[in-house]
Amino acid sequence: MKKILFLLFTVCSISVVLSQESHENIIWKDAKQAPFNLVGFEWMDQDSVYRRLPVHSKWKIPKAVNNLANNTAGGQLRFITNSNKIHLDVVLTNASGMYHMPATAQSGFDIYVQKDGRQKYLKTANFSASDIHYKTIIDAGNYNKKQQFTINFPLYNGVESVRIGIEKNATLEKPNSFKRTGKIVIYGTSITQGGCVSRPGMVYSNILSRKLDVEFVNLGFSGNGKGEPELAHIISEISGVSMLLLDYEANASATIQNTIEDFVTILRAKFPKTPIVIMSKIRYAYNVEGSDSYKQLISNRDFQKELVYSRKNKGDTNIYFLDGSTVLGDDYDECTVDGVHPTDLGSYRIADALLQKIQGILKSE
Repeated sequence: MKKILFLLFTVCSISVVLSQESHENIIWKDAKQAPFNLVGFEWMDQDSVYRRLPVHSKWKIPKAVNNLANNTAGGQLRFITNSNKIHLDVVLTNASGMYHMPATAQSGFDIYVQKDGRQKYLKTANFSASDIHYKTIIDAGNYNKKQQFTINFPLYNGVESVRIGIEKNATLEKPNSFKRTGKIVIYGTSITQGGCVSRPGMVYSNILSRKLDVEFVNLGFSGNGKGEPELAHIISEISGVSMLLLDYEANASATIQNTIEDFVTILRAKFPKTPIVIMSKIRYAYNVEGSDSYKQLISNRDFQKELVYSRKNKGDTNIYFLDGSTVLGDDYDECTVDGVHPTDLGSYRIADALLQKIQGILKSE
């Protein structure tokens, strides 16, 4: 019995030593500190919180939107290191618990590495759905070579703090600039926010950011992309905007014909020449031809299309329309998790359609 206890004590002692050595060999850095580059949090310098809208605004933010602004959809952390392992220490606002969306997307982080001119997916954080505080280790496969990494933030949860741990003797540097200058801002709904993909890298704003190598600002608000003029005014405060994408019909089917022109007019006052893309709603599984919902889909699509043409005829040459009812393809009914919210497949198809539209606009410019 004494031998068994001695062995157990010895094993435990070794574990403690290894844990201490591991801890001592890691340097921890707050993600808000240089040389890290945070993307998607436009008011970070002002408010110092992981949030997608200002904490205080002269424009009244609807209560639901104000709460959803604390979800970190589209947020990215970029840096260069030669550390072979990257440690992540995260404190969330809430535990996970969505029935139709994995915890890996709601509350997880995933990481990409820059290889051969593109971002390559590496891993998603390991944690339990009930966790509010978790730590994970990512094997970066660096072999002591400097590489650039992008960590994507959770889509449907708030983040209180993020620390990055790298090996003690490793270097840490600011990332390279994006290939394209300026920011592309998307305003929309739960679909824009990322419902209901499998991990953060699969929300269509992050897919587009990788493919175009440009900064995106995701302003998708689940159930609450309603086109309030206050949101247009707040968007107008963002600096360095190179393009604006409006994809909010899904939350405003009954009101978009009354709101979108005013929304665009407010944006135009601040961004007179900036390209604006209006995308009509994607086709849901139940939008079968002949149904009332299908007729509403087509009516709203045609209204938005005519609005774009009307503004073009009046001299607004930098406004464009994308028919969202076609972007999922003929098998649109296979592209969602619940008949409404895209899976990874659906999100990827939205990104591909927008990619073609954006590239065409950039080429024409």
